[in-house]
Amino acid sequence: MRKLIVILLAGFAWNLKAPAQEANPAPGLAERAAKAAAQWETLATGLDAKIQRMLPCDPRLTAAIEEVSRASQARLAAMNQYLQAAAARARQDTETARLALAAEQASARDLETDRAEAEQERIAIEAQLSDLSDSVKRRPELEEARAKLHSIRDRVAARAADLQSLAEKRSLLAAALSDLVEARQARQRALEAQLNALALETSRWGDYYAARLARARVECEITNPAGTSRRKR
Repeated sequence: MRKLIVILLAGFAWNLKAPAQEANPAPGLAERAAKAAAQWETLATGLDAKIQRMLPCDPRLTAAIEEVSRASQARLAAMNQYLQAAAARARQDTETARLALAAEQASARDLETDRAEAEQERIAIEAQLSDLSDSVKRRPELEEARAKLHSIRDRVAARAADLQSLAEKRSLLAAALSDLVEARQARQRALEAQLNALALETSRWGDYYAARLARARVECEITNPAGTSRRKR
């Protein structure tokens, strides 16, 4: 029986530590869960030693088991409350990251449109310069116009280059946000999985202590059937 307690304690300790590594939205809830777990562990590990010298029908025996059972229920409820808060925070964080990514992707599309338009404008100016260069050979007075067009072409080309550089940086930001969304979704799934595991663990511990109480009553009935009958009356 002690070996079973140790194994189950180890499993619960992992469950308690795991969410704290992922997210800690409510330190008060985490501290409450840890305190409840410590109280239960103290009672659970000392239960066998406490009741081993008690007679089967000693009311203190069932009282001791019921005390540990209540402590188990308290720490599982505290853990559930903590995990619920952590999962809610994880869902909120995931949604925040998802909205940030969507906004960045929309901004990147607008930036790409501006860059493409600047590049098209540069290409159009290059074509005009080519035509104007041919005309200057015949009409030198157009040289001033060509110089101004060169200046415009340079400004447009610089703007297109700046937009291209900015687009590359924004692409890196979008990639980082995408990774963040994936990481937060993974954290959310992990916490929800722990909630499901905790629900199963709660059921198992309830069954375990119910079985211990039932066994104690059966042992009492076997060793003292007359006393059991009088109590039933």
